[in-house]
Amino acid sequence: MHLLLCSAIRGRIYLPQDELAQAGLSDDDIFCGKVTDKWRSFMKGQIKRARMFYDGAEKGVSELNLASRWAVWSSLLLYRQILDAIEANDYNNFTKRAFV
Repeated sequence: MHLLLCSAIRGRIYLPQDELAQAGLSDDDIFCGKVTDKWRSFMKGQIKRARMFYDGAEKGVSELNLASRWAVWSSLLLYRQILDAIEANDYNNFTKRAFV
């Protein structure tokens, strides 16, 4: 089961509340676990920001010592691919697991 759904089942939401409100989403929307146009739009923004952070991190990977560089680079590539999987799942990270 996906982390987001598991967290919602436990009554926890690890998403920025101000950004959810700005997108017109409430905690109840998350607990319902339905992919709507509002959810897709919200997730597109979250993914865009994550990619921006990954792009910035990529520049710093070459500065790491050689022993650390491979692990960080691998993680960076895998997490980027998870974002691709979320998009391929039509932003349904409520009932579909995004994995690579």
